[in-house]
Formats: sequence, C-alpha cells, structure tokens
Amino acid sequence: MTNKAELLLTSLKGKTDEEKREILASKYNLNWNWAEGPCKIWLARVFTYCTADELEDELDFFFFLVNKFGYLWHICFNHEDTVFLGCTCPCGNKQTILYYTITFGD
Repeated sequence: MTNKAELLLTSLKGKTDEEKREILASKYNLNWNWAEGPCKIWLARVFTYCTADELEDELDFFFFLVNKFGYLWHICFNHEDTVFLGCTCPCGNKQTILYYTITFGD
C-alpha cells in the first residue's frame, strides 16, 4: 500500500460513510450518485503524467480507491470493461484516458 493510500485510510478512521463519501467526492472527484438500477454506466477519468512511474502510481491509487470504497455507493467496478486511450498533448504532457464501467450491486 502506498503512503498516499495509508494517509487516506488514517484520515478516514472514525468517519461515517456519509463523511467518507463527502471527502472522497471533494478530494478525489469520486462521486457515483446515480439512481441504482440494472444498467451499466460508462465513465472516463483522465490521468496527466510525465513518466510511466507517475502513471502507474496514479492508476494504482485510483484502483485502490474504487476497490476499497466502491461499497459506499454500492457499485461494482468492471475490470473487463476497462479501456485505455493515451496521447501526448502539444505542451508535452502525456495523458491517458481510462474508460470504465460500473454497475450497482451489494
């Protein structure tokens, strides 16, 4: 587990689920508040980085967030529906767009 993940877990100790959702939404842009139903929802997340190590760290942390806290919104992250699209911006930064799906479950 990364230091970033450990710090987050420490900061969330003793918080209610509602407080955790608020913190994750404001600090990490995680907010999966949709009406639950049988549908699959496609989402995208953009990662901007300079090195492959930075991208790996950001992806690892995002997957940690989804897998550790998805229960707060009763969502299931569908790894098999994950698609990556990468590019290099004119300014020299690299970006990878992660397209992924969630479904609702227990």
